[in-house]
Amino acid sequence: MTGGRGRPVKFDESTQGAYLKLVAEGVRLGEAADRCGISRRTPTQLATRNPDFADRLAQAKTAGRTWRAEHLVHGRASTYNLHACRCTPCTTAATTARRTHSHTTPQPHRTAQILTLPRTNPTTATTQFPHAS
Repeated sequence: MTGGRGRPVKFDESTQGAYLKLVAEGVRLGEAADRCGISRRTPTQLATRNPDFADRLAQAKTAGRTWRAEHLVHGRASTYNLHACRCTPCTTAATTARRTHSHTTPQPHRTAQILTLPRTNPTTATTQFPHAS
């Protein structure tokens, strides 16, 4: 869509290809959109209007799921936190890590500190104020 009026299209064919490639490589949809410099809603909106893009997006999502299943190490809290894997082993590992962390992290001891301040005698104040005449 060049030569028309209005704002130039940001999600052109090359950007669509880059987006679909990232999704097929296992990158999450929102992160792929961020990396391509487009709104996270743009691919979904295009998929509702363009059946060809919707098919390519579905294929990329399937490939991405397969890639993540084959390449991510499951059963780790880091996989849950960093790669947003919500499989049962990763969820269990993250839950266990949170419980363990909250029980083993030493809490700092907080004690009230009482400071003694030097006392001044108001009758022997040395500050003198000029009198207005």
